[in-house]
Amino acid sequence: MDEHQKNRMKSEWILGGLGWFMLIVILFLLVLTVLNLNRIISWPVFDTYLPLSLSIFLGLFIWGIRFYLNSRKYPSYLRYSAFALVFALLQLIFLLAGVY
Repeated sequence: MDEHQKNRMKSEWILGGLGWFMLIVILFLLVLTVLNLNRIISWPVFDTYLPLSLSIFLGLFIWGIRFYLNSRKYPSYLRYSAFALVFALLQLIFLLAGVY
């Protein structure tokens, strides 16, 4: 295994870990947002959907990059990458337009 393959495997491993970490962060923020909107907890930062929207954007972007890099081994992942990156772009448009 040459140095290029080792670096690629390391980047795939890091992106995989970041992707799963972002999924846990998104779920955590979703629970906190729902609890705040139902007035079970009262944290002003969760009065809007901004933290949840930002985490969804970052999660979709990371998953899109991860799928793109893995599409070399699995060609069908290129489609998943396109979907994730398009939804990340839509989420970014909504964030920049102030829809949260």
